[in-house]
Amino acid sequence: MPVSTRKPGEESIPDNRVTLMLPFLPVDVADPVERLACIQRRIRELRGRHEPEAGEEITTVAELGPFPSVAWGLRLGWRLPQHAITTVTTNVPGPRQPLYGLGRELVELLPYVPIANRVRIGVAMFSYRDVLTFGITGDFETTADLDVLATGIADSLAELLARAA
Repeated sequence: MPVSTRKPGEESIPDNRVTLMLPFLPVDVADPVERLACIQRRIRELRGRHEPEAGEEITTVAELGPFPSVAWGLRLGWRLPQHAITTVTTNVPGPRQPLYGLGRELVELLPYVPIANRVRIGVAMFSYRDVLTFGITGDFETTADLDVLATGIADSLAELLARAA
């Protein structure tokens, strides 16, 4: 899960300042409000244990080495039971005001996460003009049921919004 490392006053610097955390997501919690509260608790706990800072060290190392070495380091560091990280998720807050190119207004932006090596699924969230858009990229050979993930995301958001109303 991406975590911003920008400090106050660095919002206008046009580069990625992000690290990672590896929370266990509560996919077993049926109620959408309880699920969101559980996610918030787990993230607070990880931040309290300084996992974003550890993730920053790992992302720095990742820039210098091949994926298998980085994956091995992640498993060792977090003692995860999995053999490879197969999904990447990112979120980028976009501009709230309309953008223009050659005099034409940009209507919509669709997020995309490229997949490579052992990353088989990418989920990207991007906002533009206060509209949140999801983009899912997947390797059909290894994840032919990506529609289940897409439907699950849409259904979960609809449940959460219905409860918020």
